Amino acid sequence: MVKKDRSTRARTGLIKTPHGTIKTPAFSPVATQASVKTLDIEDLSKTKTQVVLGNAYHLYLHPGLEVLKDFNGFTNFMSWSGPSITDSGGYQVSFLWNRNKHKLAVSITDKGMYFRSHIDGTKHLLSPEISVDIQRTLAADIIMSFDQPLGINHKGNVEEMFSRTLNWEERTFKAWEAGGKKSVQNEYQALFGIIQGGLNKKLSRRSLKFILEMDFPGIAAGGETIGKDPYLTAETLEIIANLLPDDKPLHALGLGGGPEGIFAAVEAGVDIFDNSSITRIARTGLLFIYPRDGGKVDNKFRIDIKKSTYLHDKKPVSKVCSCYTCTNFSRAYLHHLMVRRELLGPRLATIHNVHYINDLMQSLRNAINNSDFQGIRNEWLS
Repeated sequence: MVKKDRSTRARTGLIKTPHGTIKTPAFSPVATQASVKTLDIEDLSKTKTQVVLGNAYHLYLHPGLEVLKDFNGFTNFMSWSGPSITDSGGYQVSFLWNRNKHKLAVSITDKGMYFRSHIDGTKHLLSPEISVDIQRTLAADIIMSFDQPLGINHKGNVEEMFSRTLNWEERTFKAWEAGGKKSVQNEYQALFGIIQGGLNKKLSRRSLKFILEMDFPGIAAGGETIGKDPYLTAETLEIIANLLPDDKPLHALGLGGGPEGIFAAVEAGVDIFDNSSITRIARTGLLFIYPRDGGKVDNKFRIDIKKSTYLHDKKPVSKVCSCYTCTNFSRAYLHHLMVRRELLGPRLATIHNVHYINDLMQSLRNAINNSDFQGIRNEWLS
Protein backbone atom coordinates (compact mmCIF):
# COMPACT_ATOMS: atom_id res chain seq x y z
CA MET A 1 0.00 0.00 0.00
CA VAL A 2 1.49 3.33 -1.12
CA LYS A 3 0.78 6.38 1.02
CA LYS A 4 1.35 9.72 -0.72
CA ASP A 5 1.99 13.19 0.58
CA ARG A 6 -0.69 15.66 -0.48
CA SER A 7 1.55 18.43 -1.83
CA THR A 8 4.71 16.65 -3.06
CA ARG A 9 5.70 13.33 -4.64
CA ALA A 10 6.93 12.02 -1.27
CA ARG A 11 5.49 8.60 -0.51
CA THR A 12 5.85 5.53 1.68
CA GLY A 13 5.58 1.93 0.57
CA LEU A 14 6.94 -1.59 0.86
CA ILE A 15 9.38 -3.36 -1.45
CA LYS A 16 9.17 -7.11 -0.91
CA THR A 17 12.35 -9.05 -1.70
CA PRO A 18 13.43 -12.68 -1.14
CA HIS A 19 15.44 -11.50 1.87
CA GLY A 20 12.93 -9.24 3.53
CA THR A 21 10.72 -6.20 3.05
CA ILE A 22 12.17 -2.71 2.63
CA LYS A 23 10.11 0.08 4.16
CA THR A 24 10.42 3.15 1.97
CA PRO A 25 11.74 5.77 1.72
CA ALA A 26 14.94 3.96 2.69
CA PHE A 27 18.68 4.56 2.82
CA SER A 28 21.15 1.94 1.62
CA PRO A 29 24.71 2.16 3.00
CA VAL A 30 27.30 1.28 0.39
CA ALA A 31 29.13 -2.02 0.93
CA THR A 32 31.44 -1.46 -2.03
CA GLN A 33 33.60 -4.52 -1.45
CA ALA A 34 31.14 -6.55 0.66
CA SER A 35 31.86 -4.27 3.59
CA VAL A 36 30.37 -1.04 4.92
CA LYS A 37 33.68 0.44 5.97
CA THR A 38 34.41 0.07 9.73
CA LEU A 39 31.03 -1.61 10.47
CA ASP A 40 30.20 -5.26 11.09
CA ILE A 41 26.84 -6.95 10.65
CA GLU A 42 25.78 -6.31 14.25
CA ASP A 43 26.55 -2.61 13.78
CA LEU A 44 24.38 -2.52 10.67
CA SER A 45 21.51 -4.21 12.47
CA LYS A 46 21.70 -1.92 15.49
CA THR A 47 21.73 1.18 13.27
CA LYS A 48 18.43 -0.05 11.75
CA THR A 49 19.91 -0.64 8.30
CA GLN A 50 17.42 -2.32 5.97
CA VAL A 51 19.41 -2.86 2.79
CA VAL A 52 23.03 -2.65 1.55
CA LEU A 53 24.49 -2.01 -1.90
CA GLY A 54 27.48 -3.89 -3.31
CA ASN A 55 29.65 -2.85 -6.24
CA ALA A 56 29.77 -5.23 -9.21
CA TYR A 57 33.02 -3.83 -10.63
CA HIS A 58 35.02 -4.19 -7.42
CA LEU A 59 33.58 -7.55 -6.36
CA TYR A 60 34.13 -8.98 -9.83
CA LEU A 61 37.83 -8.08 -9.61
CA HIS A 62 38.22 -9.25 -6.01
CA PRO A 63 37.47 -11.67 -4.47
CA GLY A 64 36.17 -12.75 -7.89
CA LEU A 65 33.16 -14.66 -9.14
CA GLU A 66 34.43 -18.13 -8.27
CA VAL A 67 34.72 -17.23 -4.59
CA LEU A 68 31.37 -15.46 -4.51
CA LYS A 69 29.70 -18.37 -6.32
CA ASP A 70 31.01 -20.68 -3.61
CA PHE A 71 29.28 -18.47 -1.04
CA ASN A 72 26.06 -18.09 -3.10
CA GLY A 73 26.43 -14.32 -3.31
CA PHE A 74 28.14 -11.34 -1.76
CA THR A 75 25.69 -10.98 1.14
CA ASN A 76 26.35 -14.54 2.31
CA PHE A 77 30.05 -13.75 1.97
CA MET A 78 29.68 -10.79 4.36
CA SER A 79 27.06 -12.60 6.52
CA TRP A 80 24.33 -10.05 5.79
CA SER A 81 20.88 -11.69 5.76
CA GLY A 82 18.78 -8.71 4.69
CA PRO A 83 17.87 -7.23 1.27
CA SER A 84 20.64 -6.11 -1.07
CA ILE A 85 21.29 -4.15 -4.25
CA THR A 86 24.12 -4.22 -6.78
CA ASP A 87 25.06 -1.75 -9.47
CA SER A 88 26.08 -2.87 -12.94
CA GLY A 89 29.73 -1.79 -12.93
CA GLY A 90 29.17 0.59 -15.82
CA TYR A 91 29.57 3.74 -13.75
CA GLN A 92 32.97 2.71 -12.39
CA VAL A 93 34.38 1.92 -15.83
CA SER A 94 32.87 5.11 -17.27
CA PHE A 95 34.56 7.03 -14.48
CA LEU A 96 37.90 5.55 -15.53
CA TRP A 97 37.12 6.46 -19.13
CA ASN A 98 36.16 10.05 -18.35
CA ARG A 99 38.85 10.80 -15.77
CA ASN A 100 41.58 8.38 -16.92
CA LYS A 101 42.00 7.43 -13.27
CA HIS A 102 44.98 5.15 -12.57
CA LYS A 103 46.01 5.83 -16.18
CA LEU A 104 44.29 2.63 -17.25
CA ALA A 105 43.39 2.08 -20.89
CA VAL A 106 39.62 2.08 -21.31
CA SER A 107 37.73 1.83 -24.58
CA ILE A 108 34.00 1.73 -25.14
CA THR A 109 32.33 0.18 -28.16
CA ASP A 110 28.80 -0.98 -28.88
CA LYS A 111 29.87 -4.42 -27.67
CA GLY A 112 30.78 -3.16 -24.21
CA MET A 113 33.49 -1.55 -22.09
CA TYR A 114 37.07 -2.74 -22.25
CA PHE A 115 39.17 -1.84 -19.21
CA ARG A 116 42.24 -2.82 -17.25
CA SER A 117 41.98 -3.85 -13.62
CA HIS A 118 43.22 -1.23 -11.17
CA ILE A 119 44.52 -4.18 -9.09
CA ASP A 120 46.80 -6.02 -11.52
CA GLY A 121 46.37 -4.39 -14.94
CA THR A 122 44.66 -7.39 -16.55
CA LYS A 123 42.29 -6.60 -19.42
CA HIS A 124 38.56 -7.23 -19.09
CA LEU A 125 35.33 -6.74 -21.02
CA LEU A 126 32.15 -5.60 -19.33
CA SER A 127 29.01 -5.93 -21.46
CA PRO A 128 25.27 -6.08 -20.70
CA GLU A 129 25.33 -9.86 -20.72
CA ILE A 130 28.47 -10.10 -18.59
CA SER A 131 27.09 -7.54 -16.15
CA VAL A 132 23.94 -9.62 -15.68
CA ASP A 133 26.06 -12.76 -15.14
CA ILE A 134 28.14 -10.93 -12.52
CA GLN A 135 25.08 -9.61 -10.71
CA ARG A 136 23.43 -13.02 -10.88
CA THR A 137 26.50 -14.42 -9.09
CA LEU A 138 26.45 -11.56 -6.57
CA ALA A 139 22.84 -12.64 -5.89
CA ALA A 140 21.43 -9.23 -4.92
CA ASP A 141 17.66 -8.79 -4.66
CA ILE A 142 17.75 -5.66 -6.82
CA ILE A 143 20.16 -5.35 -9.75
CA MET A 144 20.87 -2.51 -12.15
CA SER A 145 20.80 -2.33 -15.91
CA PHE A 146 24.11 -1.84 -17.75
CA ASP A 147 24.45 1.67 -19.16
CA GLN A 148 26.95 4.32 -20.20
CA PRO A 149 26.38 7.21 -17.77
CA LEU A 150 26.19 10.68 -19.28
CA GLY A 151 28.10 12.44 -16.53
CA ILE A 152 28.92 16.15 -16.40
CA ASN A 153 32.49 15.46 -17.51
CA HIS A 154 31.62 12.90 -20.18
CA LYS A 155 33.46 12.77 -23.44
CA GLY A 156 32.00 11.69 -26.74
CA ASN A 157 28.85 12.24 -28.76
CA VAL A 158 25.86 12.51 -26.43
CA GLU A 159 23.33 11.10 -28.89
CA GLU A 160 25.62 8.19 -29.69
CA MET A 161 26.19 7.44 -25.99
CA PHE A 162 22.48 7.75 -25.23
CA SER A 163 21.49 5.39 -28.07
CA ARG A 164 24.15 2.93 -26.92
CA THR A 165 22.67 3.01 -23.41
CA LEU A 166 19.19 2.18 -24.70
CA ASN A 167 20.66 -0.70 -26.67
CA TRP A 168 22.61 -1.93 -23.66
CA GLU A 169 19.59 -1.70 -21.37
CA GLU A 170 17.53 -3.73 -23.83
CA ARG A 171 20.28 -6.36 -23.99
CA THR A 172 20.45 -6.34 -20.18
CA PHE A 173 16.70 -6.94 -19.99
CA LYS A 174 16.88 -9.84 -22.46
CA ALA A 175 19.82 -11.44 -20.64
CA TRP A 176 17.94 -11.10 -17.34
CA GLU A 177 14.85 -12.76 -18.86
CA ALA A 178 16.93 -15.51 -20.48
CA GLY A 179 18.43 -16.33 -17.09
CA GLY A 180 15.01 -16.79 -15.57
CA LYS A 181 15.23 -13.48 -13.67
CA LYS A 182 16.99 -15.41 -10.90
CA SER A 183 20.30 -15.37 -9.07
CA VAL A 184 22.65 -18.29 -8.34
CA GLN A 185 20.52 -18.78 -5.21
CA ASN A 186 17.60 -19.51 -7.57
CA GLU A 187 15.79 -16.49 -6.14
CA TYR A 188 14.08 -13.68 -8.02
CA GLN A 189 16.09 -10.57 -8.84
CA ALA A 190 14.34 -7.29 -9.74
CA LEU A 191 16.06 -5.47 -12.60
CA PHE A 192 15.92 -1.66 -12.53
CA GLY A 193 16.24 0.38 -15.71
CA ILE A 194 18.40 3.51 -15.39
CA ILE A 195 17.17 6.91 -16.55
CA GLN A 196 19.77 8.77 -18.60
CA GLY A 197 19.60 12.27 -20.04
CA GLY A 198 19.99 14.43 -16.96
CA LEU A 199 18.52 17.90 -17.42
CA ASN A 200 17.94 17.28 -21.12
CA LYS A 201 14.15 16.99 -21.08
CA LYS A 202 13.91 15.25 -24.44
CA LEU A 203 16.47 12.55 -23.59
CA SER A 204 15.26 11.97 -20.03
CA ARG A 205 11.66 11.55 -21.07
CA ARG A 206 12.67 9.27 -23.94
CA SER A 207 14.77 7.21 -21.52
CA LEU A 208 11.94 6.79 -19.01
CA LYS A 209 9.40 5.92 -21.73
CA PHE A 210 11.78 3.21 -22.96
CA ILE A 211 12.12 1.77 -19.42
CA LEU A 212 8.35 1.74 -18.97
CA GLU A 213 7.74 0.15 -22.37
CA MET A 214 10.25 -2.62 -21.57
CA ASP A 215 8.46 -3.06 -18.23
CA PHE A 216 11.49 -3.07 -15.94
CA PRO A 217 10.37 -3.90 -12.37
CA GLY A 218 11.95 -0.70 -11.05
CA ILE A 219 13.54 2.60 -12.07
CA ALA A 220 16.85 4.21 -11.11
CA ALA A 221 18.02 7.78 -11.60
CA GLY A 222 21.60 7.84 -12.88
CA GLY A 223 23.84 9.82 -15.19
CA GLU A 224 25.05 13.23 -14.12
CA THR A 225 23.04 13.05 -10.89
CA ILE A 226 25.31 10.35 -9.40
CA GLY A 227 27.33 11.64 -6.48
CA LYS A 228 26.48 15.24 -7.28
CA ASP A 229 24.23 17.89 -5.79
CA PRO A 230 21.01 16.10 -4.72
CA TYR A 231 19.04 19.10 -5.90
CA LEU A 232 20.20 18.15 -9.40
CA THR A 233 18.63 14.73 -8.88
CA ALA A 234 15.37 16.40 -7.82
CA GLU A 235 15.49 18.76 -10.80
CA THR A 236 16.07 15.84 -13.17
CA LEU A 237 13.11 13.95 -11.71
CA GLU A 238 10.91 17.04 -11.97
CA ILE A 239 11.41 16.95 -15.75
CA ILE A 240 9.80 13.51 -15.93
CA ALA A 241 7.50 13.75 -12.90
CA ASN A 242 4.28 13.36 -14.87
CA LEU A 243 5.58 10.12 -16.44
CA LEU A 244 6.75 8.44 -13.23
CA PRO A 245 4.41 5.54 -12.36
CA ASP A 246 3.01 4.89 -8.90
CA ASP A 247 3.61 1.14 -8.99
CA LYS A 248 7.38 1.01 -9.59
CA PRO A 249 10.04 1.83 -6.98
CA LEU A 250 12.46 4.65 -7.76
CA HIS A 251 16.11 4.42 -6.69
CA ALA A 252 18.52 7.37 -6.69
CA LEU A 253 22.00 6.05 -7.47
CA GLY A 254 24.80 7.68 -5.48
CA LEU A 255 22.65 10.45 -4.04
CA GLY A 256 24.88 13.22 -2.72
CA GLY A 257 24.44 15.37 0.36
CA GLY A 258 23.08 14.90 3.87
CA PRO A 259 19.64 15.63 5.37
CA GLU A 260 19.01 18.61 3.10
CA GLY A 261 19.54 16.50 0.00
CA ILE A 262 17.48 13.64 1.37
CA PHE A 263 14.46 15.92 1.78
CA ALA A 264 14.85 17.13 -1.81
CA ALA A 265 15.05 13.57 -3.15
CA VAL A 266 12.12 12.24 -1.12
CA GLU A 267 9.98 15.20 -2.17
CA ALA A 268 10.78 14.30 -5.77
CA GLY A 269 9.50 10.75 -5.29
CA VAL A 270 12.67 8.78 -4.49
CA ASP A 271 11.94 5.53 -2.63
CA ILE A 272 15.47 4.21 -2.07
CA PHE A 273 18.90 5.80 -2.35
CA ASP A 274 22.49 4.82 -1.74
CA ASN A 275 25.04 7.32 -0.50
CA SER A 276 28.72 6.63 0.20
CA SER A 277 29.43 10.13 1.54
CA ILE A 278 27.45 9.51 4.75
CA THR A 279 30.02 6.95 5.91
CA ARG A 280 32.97 8.62 4.18
CA ILE A 281 32.54 11.96 5.95
CA ALA A 282 32.12 10.11 9.26
CA ARG A 283 35.62 8.73 8.83
CA THR A 284 36.92 12.30 8.48
CA GLY A 285 35.17 13.44 11.67
CA LEU A 286 32.08 15.12 10.22
CA LEU A 287 29.10 14.01 12.30
CA PHE A 288 25.42 14.76 11.83
CA ILE A 289 23.30 16.53 14.44
CA TYR A 290 19.55 17.07 14.79
CA PRO A 291 17.67 20.39 14.75
CA ARG A 292 16.96 19.81 18.46
CA ASP A 293 20.71 19.83 19.14
CA GLY A 294 20.70 23.54 18.54
CA GLY A 295 20.22 24.05 14.85
CA LYS A 296 22.73 24.15 12.05
CA VAL A 297 26.28 24.13 13.37
CA ASP A 298 29.51 24.55 11.41
CA ASN A 299 28.20 23.27 8.06
CA LYS A 300 24.44 22.82 8.13
CA PHE A 301 23.66 19.60 10.07
CA ARG A 302 27.29 18.63 10.66
CA ILE A 303 29.91 19.23 13.31
CA ASP A 304 33.63 18.66 12.78
CA ILE A 305 34.53 16.66 15.87
CA LYS A 306 38.25 17.22 15.22
CA LYS A 307 37.95 20.91 16.11
CA SER A 308 39.62 21.89 19.39
CA THR A 309 36.33 23.30 20.69
CA TYR A 310 35.31 19.72 21.51
CA LEU A 311 38.45 18.85 23.50
CA HIS A 312 36.66 19.20 26.88
CA ASP A 313 33.07 18.67 25.71
CA LYS A 314 31.37 16.07 27.92
CA LYS A 315 28.14 16.03 25.89
CA PRO A 316 27.35 13.23 23.41
CA VAL A 317 27.53 14.02 19.71
CA SER A 318 23.73 14.47 19.83
CA LYS A 319 21.56 14.77 22.93
CA VAL A 320 18.57 13.26 21.09
CA CYS A 321 20.34 10.38 19.31
CA SER A 322 19.96 6.86 20.71
CA CYS A 323 22.84 5.26 18.80
CA TYR A 324 25.57 3.24 20.54
CA THR A 325 28.05 6.09 20.16
CA CYS A 326 25.83 8.79 21.64
CA THR A 327 24.63 6.65 24.56
CA ASN A 328 28.16 5.69 25.62
CA PHE A 329 30.73 8.30 24.62
CA SER A 330 31.39 12.05 24.81
CA ARG A 331 32.32 14.50 22.11
CA ALA A 332 35.66 14.90 23.90
CA TYR A 333 36.39 11.18 23.55
CA LEU A 334 35.41 11.16 19.86
CA HIS A 335 37.61 14.24 19.34
CA HIS A 336 40.54 12.47 21.00
CA LEU A 337 40.10 9.31 18.91
CA MET A 338 39.85 11.16 15.62
CA VAL A 339 42.74 13.54 16.29
CA ARG A 340 44.99 10.69 17.40
CA ARG A 341 43.78 8.53 14.49
CA GLU A 342 42.66 5.67 16.68
CA LEU A 343 40.78 3.02 14.68
CA LEU A 344 37.83 3.14 17.09
CA GLY A 345 37.13 6.74 16.08
CA PRO A 346 35.93 6.11 12.49
CA ARG A 347 33.83 3.14 13.67
CA LEU A 348 32.01 5.12 16.36
CA ALA A 349 31.55 8.05 13.98
CA THR A 350 30.17 5.80 11.24
CA ILE A 351 27.78 4.08 13.65
CA HIS A 352 26.38 7.50 14.55
CA ASN A 353 26.00 8.78 10.98
CA VAL A 354 24.32 5.61 9.67
CA HIS A 355 21.97 5.44 12.67
CA TYR A 356 21.18 9.12 12.23
CA ILE A 357 20.18 8.77 8.56
CA ASN A 358 18.12 5.64 9.23
CA ASP A 359 16.42 7.47 12.09
CA LEU A 360 15.65 10.36 9.75
CA MET A 361 14.16 7.93 7.22
CA GLN A 362 11.91 6.44 9.91
CA SER A 363 10.78 9.96 10.86
CA LEU A 364 10.03 10.73 7.22
CA ARG A 365 8.00 7.55 6.85
CA ASN A 366 6.01 8.39 9.99
CA ALA A 367 5.40 11.95 8.83
CA ILE A 368 4.17 10.89 5.39
CA ASN A 369 1.92 8.21 6.87
CA ASN A 370 0.48 10.79 9.27
CA SER A 371 0.02 13.40 6.51
CA ASP A 372 2.58 15.70 8.14
CA PHE A 373 5.47 15.73 5.68
CA GLN A 374 5.38 19.52 5.51
CA GLY A 375 5.61 19.64 9.28
CA ILE A 376 8.81 17.62 9.49
CA ARG A 377 10.25 19.53 6.54
CA ASN A 378 9.64 22.81 8.36
CA GLU A 379 11.18 21.42 11.54
CA TRP A 380 14.38 20.47 9.75
CA LEU A 381 14.80 23.05 7.01
CA SER A 382 13.14 26.28 8.17
